[in-house]
Amino acid sequence: MKPLTTSALNSAILTFVTALALRAADAAVAVAAVAATLVLLTWYAQLGSNDQTSGLDVTSPAAATTLALVGRRPWSTIVPLFAAHVVGAVIAGFVALALDSRWAEPLPYDAADVVTAGVGAAAVGLVGAWATLAADGGGPVAVVAAPVVVAGALPLALVGAFSPAVLLGLATAELLPWSAAAVAAAAGLIAAAVGAWVAGALVPADPSE
Repeated sequence: MKPLTTSALNSAILTFVTALALRAADAAVAVAAVAATLVLLTWYAQLGSNDQTSGLDVTSPAAATTLALVGRRPWSTIVPLFAAHVVGAVIAGFVALALDSRWAEPLPYDAADVVTAGVGAAAVGLVGAWATLAADGGGPVAVVAAPVVVAGALPLALVGAFSPAVLLGLATAELLPWSAAAVAAAAGLIAAAVGAWVAGALVPADPSE
């Protein structure tokens, strides 16, 4: 049960931080806050990795999808893991919504365009797949900030596009239209899978395995 609890907690933290970051002084501060939180949680999750499996699946459903497709996490628990991420994010979204009147107004943004949401989230998902595999392969953990930076070029509410669960949490907090959140979440998951497939096609298997 620990990975499920950790997944729910991570998505709750990321959703809450992202909701709060959308009220930062400017967009750069918002992106930096979300990126720093993701790097910190990924660093902690990496402590649970070993030669057979990765611990990074607890950071987001997108990361879990990428890792499952390259054989770094079992498929058998993917559905409960996804559910844990979504439950954590939605709970955090409700908390953020309850605190809305106590916080400053969000920075102005327009995230209602589902085409922009879908295409943008797909780009973020591909970068995220690369970043996940790079960090899992021993690269610097800071590389996982890359998809957040890419998302920062989109309408600001989509700064959470690195995680489909966070997008649903932001929609729960009424910071993102449900239509855009759903399209972006689906596009992000598909892109995470495509990114893993591309990595598997480009990197030859180790003949000793």
